[in-house]
Amino acid sequence: MMKARTLLATIGLGTAVVILAVSATAMAGDGKTLKIGDPAPNFTLTDTTGKKRSLSEYAGRIVVLEWTNTECPVVQRCYKKNTIQETVGHVKKLDKDVVWLAINSTNHTNNKQNVTWIKRYELNYPILLDIDGTVGHEYDARRTPHMFVIDKAGILRYHGALDSAYDKPKPDKPVNYVVNAVQQLVGGETVAPYYIKPYGCSVKYKR
Repeated sequence: MMKARTLLATIGLGTAVVILAVSATAMAGDGKTLKIGDPAPNFTLTDTTGKKRSLSEYAGRIVVLEWTNTECPVVQRCYKKNTIQETVGHVKKLDKDVVWLAINSTNHTNNKQNVTWIKRYELNYPILLDIDGTVGHEYDARRTPHMFVIDKAGILRYHGALDSAYDKPKPDKPVNYVVNAVQQLVGGETVAPYYIKPYGCSVKYKR
């Protein structure tokens, strides 16, 4: 009887260790497949002008991906406050060759909506349409905005929240995690933090 109890206890402990190990792995990247340190999956999407753009064409440059949705109140708020536009400007000052690509995986979005958005906010970067959600699912993009920072070697170094503005009701000076990641990459440092839970609307994928 004692042997049976000991065996069960050992199995239970082993199971707990396995569960903890799996949980730690999941938390490291908090994605279903894509993890920090993985090569960023290549993709080809069409922008609002009809031009096809592939991640691979920006090899050797830092790339920032911004999952967006023009109908999301949180995204609208970020743009009305110039938070994202200022972030783009800041990372460009750190490295003028940084590439910024917005991706819209909203299942019911259309080209006209995104063209209007670009004109309204005078954006100097493209919005790529991912209406079937293929790329969004590949990156496990969950929120809008959900940010991804890819280094010059094509490796994912950060993903998650844009900044810490939603950590507190009225933060004195929000930490901009995207600027932080790019600054560390430019300085040859290890990106930390490499993941912060994203805030915003859920990505409205096609069902």
